[in-house]
Amino acid sequence: MSDLLGLDIGGSTTRALRCTDGVRRETRTGSANLASVGDARAGAALDAALAGLGDLSGVQAVCAGAAGADSPATVARLTAMLAARVPRARVAVVHDTELMLAGLAEGVALISGTGSVAWGRRADGTQVRAGGWGYLLGDEGSGWWVAREAVRHALGRHDRDLPPDAVTAALLQDCGLPHCDALLDHVYGRPERQYWAARADAVARLADTGADVGADVGAGPGAAPGPDPVAADLLGRAADALAGLARCVLDRLEIPGPVVLGGGFAVHRPVLQDLLRARLPGVPLTVLRTDPVLGALRLAQDLAHDPAHDLAHDLAHDPAHDPAPAPTDSEDHP
Repeated sequence: MSDLLGLDIGGSTTRALRCTDGVRRETRTGSANLASVGDARAGAALDAALAGLGDLSGVQAVCAGAAGADSPATVARLTAMLAARVPRARVAVVHDTELMLAGLAEGVALISGTGSVAWGRRADGTQVRAGGWGYLLGDEGSGWWVAREAVRHALGRHDRDLPPDAVTAALLQDCGLPHCDALLDHVYGRPERQYWAARADAVARLADTGADVGADVGAGPGAAPGPDPVAADLLGRAADALAGLARCVLDRLEIPGPVVLGGGFAVHRPVLQDLLRARLPGVPLTVLRTDPVLGALRLAQDLAHDPAHDLAHDLAHDPAHDPAPAPTDSEDHP
């Protein structure tokens, strides 16, 4: 009998996948990222995720790929939390970027979700990471960062007594606010990074299509919509930051690529993907199309079969695991 559990813990969402003799059960809850939500809320999210998976006494191995699993202390805390909830299982915790390089001897995983980070592995096992410092110190190019920059832009226009432009109007509409006077209180009243990461989609849509949100941006009657210049600049700055993270890891590992792009914000924004390709000429860049939680499940399988196995080894493609859409969450990191 095989009974395995994999978790993908991002900045916004925790996904758990249990596979018992080929029968799968899956749950999705809020983030159990210790760096983002703290131990108490992370524990509650784990409880909610595991509650929908039945009696866990038969689970043989658990692997969690977790945003924010950067220090030995954080890994130890999360490992202990999982071991207490699945006491008969072998437990391993890895950084969530490790779930993305399935089947690759070497490469770089680049994530833009709630946070941003790049992690890479060379064929000889050498690992390098760049970014992932969290919202107080970094997360440039993430969904949260794009939303914050849009808010700063809107408040700057308000200070100069300028009328709302397209970015400001889109942001206010997405927040359900009547005017810019309410934006500052809204930011401090709703500081959750997951909430603001989701607001970045409104800005990204303007950079992609220039969709009309009711603001007067100078287009004449019947003019075809195009990318809004302010939104395009914000996405361009995000691409600059993300390309910088990827290039840092590529150069330190001295590998040509590939770069695998993941995270809810980047995976669902073709305009951002195109900007990244332009900034990384000659580097193969692919968008993650298989679900990272399947990588966690495969690592759990390895752990169950060989407890001494190095969990950072190359993940082989498993034909039993059909590709699934990448997560829609603006997740993840940290």
